[in-house]
Amino acid sequence: MPLPQPLSLNVMKFHRFRLILKLLYRLLAIGFFCLFANTSELGAVESTIRIIQNGIIKGNLVMKFRADELFNEKVIKFLNRGFTIKIEYNIELWKSRGYWFDKLDSQQNIGYEITFEPIEKSYRCTRTSNGAVIISKSDRQLNRVIQWVTSTDTPVIISPLAQLDETEYYYNIEILIATLTAENIRDLQKWAGEFSQKEEPSSLAKTSFRVVSDFLSSRNHKNISIRSERFFPHQLSVLSK
Repeated sequence: MPLPQPLSLNVMKFHRFRLILKLLYRLLAIGFFCLFANTSELGAVESTIRIIQNGIIKGNLVMKFRADELFNEKVIKFLNRGFTIKIEYNIELWKSRGYWFDKLDSQQNIGYEITFEPIEKSYRCTRTSNGAVIISKSDRQLNRVIQWVTSTDTPVIISPLAQLDETEYYYNIEILIATLTAENIRDLQKWAGEFSQKEEPSSLAKTSFRVVSDFLSSRNHKNISIRSERFFPHQLSVLSK
């Protein structure tokens, strides 16, 4: 006959089960908020990307672009509720090869992560280039942050001109707008933080958390893509800055 388990062990198991239920409840509540808070608004944004400068600086092919209408009411609402907004620009330079497949010549990735600090009542934005953090800014005015995120303040270096052929090229620019990202699960953990530092969540809780967060992430992403007109890099004007 098996010995009865100590009372304290049963209490610990019950407490853990309660915490798991609370965690799942919080995740479901967040899920309903994300799914029914006009999720279609993000997809309805008529965003546009414009290349406003394309030329040569110090022997390098450089360009500037501007993205309009990225921040709609829903994106700002998520930001002010404490979620991290993530925007990524993936800039590709393709070489046109006529009757053969075009070739990807170079690629640049510029990313922004924006958070709202409720105590300071300011917005913090971090900019990355190809995964490396290069600068961070804080501002109480959201409009100034949006201006910084949607318009490149300095030209983006694409490729040394000497490495490009005397043929046609074009840009392909993709933008990812994420109002709820799988990478930023810590944002959800602020809402669902029922586990103390002394207690590790169970494998069931971890798995459930990951499944729900991945599902919500897929519902709150938008991708925008444009292709520029073809151009000859060696025929572009030399720019002063």
